[in-house]
Amino acid sequence: MQKLAVGNNPAQMRNTTGFTLIEMLVVLSIVALALALVVPAVSKSMVLSVHDVARDMQISLRQARAKAVTSQQATLFWVDTQQHRYVNHKSKIKSFPDAVDIRAKVASSEVDGDKAGVRFFPDGSSTGGQLALYDAGVTVNVDIDWLTGRVSIVDESN
Repeated sequence: MQKLAVGNNPAQMRNTTGFTLIEMLVVLSIVALALALVVPAVSKSMVLSVHDVARDMQISLRQARAKAVTSQQATLFWVDTQQHRYVNHKSKIKSFPDAVDIRAKVASSEVDGDKAGVRFFPDGSSTGGQLALYDAGVTVNVDIDWLTGRVSIVDESN
């Protein structure tokens, strides 16, 4: 009977040579499926939507009202409809995507060219108005009540 040297057994070598083609294809398919699901979700969350812009404006408007009440001085929130930017209560200019269009209905005394503003007074009231944001068939209104200065969002998606 012939004996083989250790490690030269063909059956033993076949079991330890690595992964089969089928195993590799299964693993690659799972990775491709995971990437197909994860990448669009991540890239979609990185883009500001019209709802995100509306919520951020709502927060800035509410903070401007709070600043007017606490400091007992009128505070102005303005938005530039052509440059796609607005100033928050800390006088910091913030931009929003060019894809988001905005139309402002405010008091005529608060319009300066392409800039429209809402002024909050020390008693909490305001000049009032509405900021309408549009993007791809979605309309979101940010309403500012003139009497109470209350800021609310109304979603009018199509």
